[in-house]
Amino acid sequence: MARSSKSVARTLEDLTLDSGYGGAADSFRSSSASLCCSEAHGGNYWHLTDSMHSRHNSLDTVNTVLVEDAEILECSGQCAKLPELEDVPWSLGEVASALSKDKEMSLPTPPQDVLHRFSVLVSRVLVRVAKEAQRLSLRYAKCTKYEIQSATKIVLSWTVSMSCISAAVGALSLYSMSTEEDKFSRGKSARCGLLFNVGKFFRWMVDSRVAVRIHEHAAIYLAACMESLFRDVYARVLRSALLERDNGIPKFTVELLEQAVSGDAEIWGSLQPWQHLICGKNASGVLSLPEGLTLHRDQQQQRGGKSGDGNSYSQTELRSTEQCLLATRVGSISELSDLVSRAMHHLQPVYTKNHSNGTPIHPKCNVIHWAPEAIYTLCYFMHCPHMEWENPNVEPSKVTLQTERPFMVLPPLMEWVRVAVVHTEHRRSFSVDSDDVRQAARLLLPGVDCEPRQLRTDDCFCASRKLDAASTEAKFLQDLGFRMLSCGRTDLVKQAVNLLGPDGINSMNEQGMTPLMYACVRGDEAMVQMLLDAGADINSEVPNTVHKHPSVFPETRQATPLTFAVLHGHVPVVQLLLDARANVEGSLQDGMENYTETPLQLAAAAGVPWTLHTWLESLRTCFHQHRRPLIQGLLKEFSCIEEEEYTEELITHGLPLMYQILRASKNEVISQQLAAIFTQCYGPYPIPKLTEIKRKQTSRLDPHFLNNKEMSDVTFLVEGKPFYAHKVLLFTASNRFKILLANRPCGENTCIEISNVKYHIFQLVMQYLYCGGADALHIRNTDVMELLSAAKFFQLEALQRHCEIICTKNINTETCVEIYNHTKFLVAPDLASYIEGYFLKNMVILIELEPFKQLLYDAPPEGPGSDVLQALERTLAIRIQSIHLSSSKGSIV
Repeated sequence: MARSSKSVARTLEDLTLDSGYGGAADSFRSSSASLCCSEAHGGNYWHLTDSMHSRHNSLDTVNTVLVEDAEILECSGQCAKLPELEDVPWSLGEVASALSKDKEMSLPTPPQDVLHRFSVLVSRVLVRVAKEAQRLSLRYAKCTKYEIQSATKIVLSWTVSMSCISAAVGALSLYSMSTEEDKFSRGKSARCGLLFNVGKFFRWMVDSRVAVRIHEHAAIYLAACMESLFRDVYARVLRSALLERDNGIPKFTVELLEQAVSGDAEIWGSLQPWQHLICGKNASGVLSLPEGLTLHRDQQQQRGGKSGDGNSYSQTELRSTEQCLLATRVGSISELSDLVSRAMHHLQPVYTKNHSNGTPIHPKCNVIHWAPEAIYTLCYFMHCPHMEWENPNVEPSKVTLQTERPFMVLPPLMEWVRVAVVHTEHRRSFSVDSDDVRQAARLLLPGVDCEPRQLRTDDCFCASRKLDAASTEAKFLQDLGFRMLSCGRTDLVKQAVNLLGPDGINSMNEQGMTPLMYACVRGDEAMVQMLLDAGADINSEVPNTVHKHPSVFPETRQATPLTFAVLHGHVPVVQLLLDARANVEGSLQDGMENYTETPLQLAAAAGVPWTLHTWLESLRTCFHQHRRPLIQGLLKEFSCIEEEEYTEELITHGLPLMYQILRASKNEVISQQLAAIFTQCYGPYPIPKLTEIKRKQTSRLDPHFLNNKEMSDVTFLVEGKPFYAHKVLLFTASNRFKILLANRPCGENTCIEISNVKYHIFQLVMQYLYCGGADALHIRNTDVMELLSAAKFFQLEALQRHCEIICTKNINTETCVEIYNHTKFLVAPDLASYIEGYFLKNMVILIELEPFKQLLYDAPPEGPGSDVLQALERTLAIRIQSIHLSSSKGSIV
């Protein structure tokens, strides 16, 4: 056992520290597996022979799944699915144009149903790339071309991703070479040589919140990658169709598209609706190598003199290598170490050849190592307990505590390596760590998740054998110093500084960052203050050169501590740095080229949340500056503000400002926009109804006594006609009648003259009194306003309310202005408030009618409508308060 443990330790040490995997080639000859391969499109498909019925190693896990297992897995509905996009940043017309762009594929445009299905499939790749870019963008709080590039390499296979990235590099090159005149005469898509609209992609990325800040180059990269992917998948479908056709041009159908995609292992998995990414296998579950990794083709090229590396392998060695890349399970850590070593020996030239992360590399420093923790983490996901039972020294457990992952969801080793290495390359490291493997597991396995990787001090730490003992010791001490300063303990600053090296508090690690920069990233205000007190350079910059700091991220070159604090939105730290005289322009100097945005530019790019407050302040500024087009644009954006965001500020500042704009501006567009806003604020609920007032118990007489001369004791003179009544009834009816009777001149035959009231209206008033209510009244619509006036004059509140309710039923767009004018003249506030609610609820229609415009704008100062805008503002404020701001919302409706 001791000898076995020593062998495992030695294998791990060789794997993680050996610079070139030079001894891995010799191990190929130790494998003796009996496999046969058959050439087919997309790589080599592996099939089991009769001799492969035992589990002596992990190589027999290749393609041992039954088709029924795949059907059970995919039909179970247990795997989460990607969100289906309702809107994509391309049109079917643009897709058709992109497919016919290459002269080699000058075929008739596919039918609309095929294009639609094609668009749905590729939109899933768009979602995958955007999700990965979103996670990668969290490190520096912005999405650049590097995040899109790495996300594309994570989601797509080697061959497809390199094709997409090459197209993106070409598009960005054309864009960068465009002249100043092109900026004003041609759009970005034309300058990039793209058919897809770059602006739509940028807007889609903003709406999808891929990152707080999105660089225009990221949108160009994403548009170019998607356009290239459409053509790449289309070309694969064509090749598949051409192989199957007999005569003439194949007829494109949705079934043909699905069939061609299902048979291609390089594209099938990424086009599926599942959240986890199925890699290295087609719809039938057959594992295969990508076209770019087909070893037999490489061997043929070597025999034909096309390769000069001098490596020539036998058929057995080639089969063993391909079997190693396609392995899905392992039985032990030593076996996995050997498989990863052999896989990296073969894949390392591929990474070197396709290195495109934007960082210059040295030929002797481009080797990627696997840390021991990464091997153990990968073994956790690939380990198969049953494979250990073949060892006679291991007794199977009698109780199973965990279920084994179905084979169908396990990706081959080459996909684990591909995804993990992309994560390693993205952070500019030369060592794959356990987090890279966990990120790969999150993507490749269903139901597995982990947090996005944050910016850490040990992201790029690598103890390579290329360093001598003294240099390695210095690296470990410096790493320990950075860790001590990252733990948040301010009492360790002095001890940590002694470990950082000759530069002390301003020492930089391989990422080119100082302890102060990392403290700004974390938002550790206390540590920032301690480091500043200890003499940290507040304006230190991330270096441009990669010779001394090989892991510098391109977008952070010349960044300062203030840059990182702004990127991650740590306002207290930003304030602290500004108080300490940090330069808001960062490293920008006159006449000097700057590689990154200044802190001021980054703060401006992040913007501020589009809330009610920012909208009001923007509207106020534009109104004071008389910027009519901008006012129209801002009024249009009001619908983007959620009703939950309505605050007291809308009443105290928003409504006065908008009514001021309405009063000052006679522009029809602005008036219509404001009318729509007022209607939206008023809400969909009905106008509060007026309710009847219960009449007080007073004396009443039989209707027989109404206008009866024989039994009356008081006479009214209305329009020259006498009207007979009884004092006992009128004296208790209202104060107005009481005053009239008390001030009546002496004399038995003296009449009380009533002016400004028509005879039949006065008769309705008396009938109301004698009958004890309005139930028996027959009021015509033409008389209701005069009866309302008489009821108000005689102070009969119940009759007045009854007339007001009748008026509310007669209101429409043609009569509302006239009724409102009478109401304001009579000073009936309840009815006026109801009509104002009607105005607000129907203002979009009313604002186009001339009578309503005259009511708003042309009313004389002394007229009844002089304060109509103030009244509307007051009514709307009460409505907003009751619906949106009160504790019992909507209580008045």
